Amino acid sequence: MINSLGVLDLDAMLHIVAYVQFSSGNLDRPEQVKTHVKTFIATIKKSSKCDKFIGFYQKDNHQNFRNEILPEYKGHRTRTEFISLWKPTILEAFEESGAIGLSYIESDDACSVIAALNGPLATVIMSSDKDMKQTRSHHYNPFKKGKADDPTRWSYSAKLDAARFYWSQVLTGDPTDMPGTLCGIEGVAEKTALKSIGIRSDYITVVQEEYTKKYGAKIGLARAILTMKMVRLLDGSDNDKYANEKALEEVDYIKKNWKLLITKPTASISFTKGDAANLFL
Repeated sequence: MINSLGVLDLDAMLHIVAYVQFSSGNLDRPEQVKTHVKTFIATIKKSSKCDKFIGFYQKDNHQNFRNEILPEYKGHRTRTEFISLWKPTILEAFEESGAIGLSYIESDDACSVIAALNGPLATVIMSSDKDMKQTRSHHYNPFKKGKADDPTRWSYSAKLDAARFYWSQVLTGDPTDMPGTLCGIEGVAEKTALKSIGIRSDYITVVQEEYTKKYGAKIGLARAILTMKMVRLLDGSDNDKYANEKALEEVDYIKKNWKLLITKPTASISFTKGDAANLFL
């Protein structure tokens, strides 16, 4: 989108590039990995048709503030061999591409903060993370297989869409990242959650009713508050106060410096002969 700011969540790219390079037999050619990353970024920028960009990734040894709230958060994830091999190289490529490394907040938090600062109509969030749907903005999924101009890659979350999705997440929790025994209402999927919300706008009342029905008033309230904190993306507002001091400092840094961190489209990069030209394989 011309005259829009593209906000790129690079964390998914790390896993894709590491897997593709490792599975194709590259165990010792870091420059090929870096070329893959930089080509991928250039391709996304070209496909989005935005004229300025800002990208985020999580640094190695990232200390996620959400683990302070819920130590079990993403605790089931194990580091694979391909990530162990190529993560340092890929993070170097991100840094060389002008992306911003994060130490305490997640990339989708940073994207959400930028969307709030830049305005939803002038922002395109480039991510495959479904959680981003709670953020008002244009959305483009650059990691979906198929043609870059496929219209199904694009969507727009208006104010009502974003609110309904967030509150449906409060009802469902996020089983991929947090235990269902601790967060969300066990057995409630997104379709059921959206049906419970229906056309209502008294979201807190809906959440209170559903959690109380399942767990009783006291336990339901505690569980609902925990889930709200865990699934909500930071946006730079006063509602972020539950995050720890280091996370809030990182958000404040982005708010103060975001215009200085914006880059222009990179020149087209081509794979050398023999390298895998298919970004996904």
